[in-house]
Formats: sequence, structure tokens, C-alpha cells
Amino acid sequence: MKVKIIKGSHQIGGCITEIKTEKAKIIIDFGKDLDEEKNVEIKGLTKGPPTYDAVFITHSHKDHIGLIDTILESIPIYVEPVSEKINHLLNEFTNPQKIKKQTLPFNYKESIKIKDLTITPYLVDHSSYNASMFLIESKGKKILHTGDFRNHGKKGPLFLKTIKEIGAVDLMITEGTTLGRKSEKVMTEDELSHKATEIFKKYDQIFILQASTNIDRITSFYKASLKTGKNFIEDLFTATVTTNIKNKKIPNPNAFKNVYVWLPTKYLHKDHQFKETYLRPLKKYCNKRAYEKNKYTLMVKTSMIEDIKKLYEKNRITNACLIYSMWGGYEEKEEIKNFIKGIKKYGIHDKIDLHTSGHASRKTIEILNKLKAKKIIPIHTTNAQELKAILNNVYLIKDEEEIEV
Repeated sequence: MKVKIIKGSHQIGGCITEIKTEKAKIIIDFGKDLDEEKNVEIKGLTKGPPTYDAVFITHSHKDHIGLIDTILESIPIYVEPVSEKINHLLNEFTNPQKIKKQTLPFNYKESIKIKDLTITPYLVDHSSYNASMFLIESKGKKILHTGDFRNHGKKGPLFLKTIKEIGAVDLMITEGTTLGRKSEKVMTEDELSHKATEIFKKYDQIFILQASTNIDRITSFYKASLKTGKNFIEDLFTATVTTNIKNKKIPNPNAFKNVYVWLPTKYLHKDHQFKETYLRPLKKYCNKRAYEKNKYTLMVKTSMIEDIKKLYEKNRITNACLIYSMWGGYEEKEEIKNFIKGIKKYGIHDKIDLHTSGHASRKTIEILNKLKAKKIIPIHTTNAQELKAILNNVYLIKDEEEIEV
């Protein structure tokens, strides 16, 4: 097998990996860079006659899946079903003109044959629901592509078990996102939920700014809300995501009595089809009981300034804080800056940072030594050199450089 990092050897997000044999050629992940929206053109994948046999997507974050609509129609795209659904919903809410790409589903631990390649997906803990790592095999050789992973989330205990099951590999391609964030403290989702409970006790209204696709975090904040006697209110997009996952353990208005829905003003101007598909099924959960005794937790988006203003004018904001639960680097974005500044006019003066990474810590990455990989390639990092202090047999590769396994 031959491996090429088309993009991602020295950057976070937008990583594209090519693996090929004499007969087969596949791509793992095809997403957007974090800081730009432009498309990536690859001969045989997005233009010209197709030369790739398949594309495999690790999870639903747009820096891993965001460009699949540009892939040539005849090339199969494999995506875990819930990840595909989340990606579709995100496009429906933010970019309805985007053409939905047909994809093929896969199941964990069920191998897929692409000519002389065998690809086996494994469930992995990440801030994106149902993220995957892939074991690629051919002619007795094994390559593990970890995708984005961690072991401090709700599915964390799976990590060591999966590593033991996979066993020794010839090559490992692993993310190293946190290697440049030595000061970043990593806590488990359970620890975060406990800290949230202590914070929630001090306020009557909690506003949460976080990614709607971070299901672990939604669950952590729901538990804190429940323990402090507050109703839990999900904005329409978040509620749509949690109900469509169809997991009764995930807080959603269909299965939880104290989970409600907030209908942001911006969606009132959507077309009839959108309202029938996404608004009408959840409208019955938008009611005044959610604000009983002015004790509630509300998930918000930066576009909800006017909605927060309405709550303030109705005296529904009396003792409130904003929980910021995303990577700190996103605070440099103008829309987030303006939101945090804007809500202060409506009684939300306290901003509290409460977040834990969706990516592996240095200690977690060290566990990968158990795979006894003959060679390790770091991707999804700006500090690839740091990996040499953690793992054995690290080989630093450049974009477009090809190595053979």
C-alpha cells in the first residue's frame, strides 16, 4: 500500500488522506479548512475522469465532510448513517441550496471490500457523535487511520478496548490536535457536568453557547440543569439534531418531559417546506411551561440576539450567565465577539468558560504505543514534531509526499 497526505500534515482541519494499491485507490475525509471556504480540486476526485474507487468519512464535522458535494458523482462515499444525517440537517438549516450527496452507510466492525483493500470502521470517542477510525488492510499489511479521537468523553472506555482489538499495525496515521495546546486542561465530560452543576446553582437562567453536534456536551449540561431544578430548552436546530439521532438516552423533547424547544425568530421567515419539515413537528414543545419560575437553561446561537432581547423585555432574564463551551480560538470570530458583547445589554453580564477538548490529550496519544506501529504519521496538527516525544517510530511527512507500507 502507498499513502499520501494530500492535505493536513501541518494543519488542523481539512485533512485529506490517499491510500492506494496497484488495484484500488481511496480517500479518507474530504472537508473544508477551518479558516477558509474555498473548494479543493483533485484530479480524478472532483474533476476529470474518476480515478478513485471510494471516499470514507470519519465524522460529521465540516472540516472532515464539508466538501463531499464536490466529489464526482460516480465515486461512492461511505458515511456512518447518523453522521450523514447530522451533516444533512446542518446543510438544511444553513445552506438549503446545497445539493444533497448520495452516500453509502457502513456499520462498525463490518468490513467493506474495495478491490484488494479491506476497510473496517470502529466507533471512537469524539465531540462529534458516532465518529470513526478506519483499519485498512491489504496483502497482510495494516494501516490505522485514527480520525479525530479522545478517551475522556461518554464513549471513552471504548478506546483502550478498541486499540487492543486492532493489535499491531504497520502504519498509523494519527491526529495530534492538542499537541500545540500545552496549557489546555483536559477534563472528562463527567467532571465537566459536575462543574456545570456547581455553576448552575448560582444562577436562575443559564444560556449555553456550544456546537449542537456535540452530543456529549448537551448531555452533560442537561444533567446539570436537571440537578438544579431547571427546565432544559434546546433551540430548534439542536432539538432537530437530538430527535433525529433517535437515541432515547440523549436529551430531546420527544422522550424527556422537561426538555423544551425554542423557536428562533430567524426561522419564522423560512419557506413552507422548511416549516412543515422542521418547525411543525416540534412546535408543540414550544410552550410557556419552559420558563416556569424563571429557572431554565437555554441553548443559544449567535443569531439569537433578538430572541434574548424578547426574553429580557418579558422579565425572563433576572439572574443569568452565559456558558461558553467551545474552543477558545473561536472567540476571535466577529460573530461570537459581537454576540458576547450584545447580550450584556439584556442582563447577561457573566461569561463563564466551561469546555473540554474533543481531541486526544498527550496522555491519551501515548496509549497508541500499544499498537506497536512500525511507522507513525501525524496529521491534523500544527506541532507534528511534538509527537516524537510521545510515540515511537514517528515519521514526519510533507503534504503530497508518498510513502510505501
